[in-house]
Amino acid sequence: MVGYRHKIEVYPFSYNKILGGKRKIDIRPYKKNLHNMHIGDMIEYVNLETHTVTLKEVKGIALFNDFETLIKMLDPKLIGYDTREEIEVRVERMYSKDEVSEYGVCAIFIDEPHVKHVMNLKCIDRSA
Repeated sequence: MVGYRHKIEVYPFSYNKILGGKRKIDIRPYKKNLHNMHIGDMIEYVNLETHTVTLKEVKGIALFNDFETLIKMLDPKLIGYDTREEIEVRVERMYSKDEVSEYGVCAIFIDEPHVKHVMNLKCIDRSA
């Protein structure tokens, strides 16, 4: 059963990574509009330039206090980058420290990555 449909507008650079299958995990501040997102929901990614749309199913969600922790824990290739440093530069340009501090961040699994081993992640309460 498919759940709710969420609309997320993204820049062409990110849209192309999602469309091409290079981005299996979408990372962003965990703002209120994402609090009702659940596994099985659909995300309608809209290219801000061309207004084309691609749909992705939410396969999982992980919450973190900050991007630094998220970047250390997740394989950069799953986020669509070659190195952790590339991700750090991108998120610093896109999101303010105040925004990250206020909302925390999330990793939305939009494709099933092939994982070599399982890690235990410290949980963050989603009810806040």
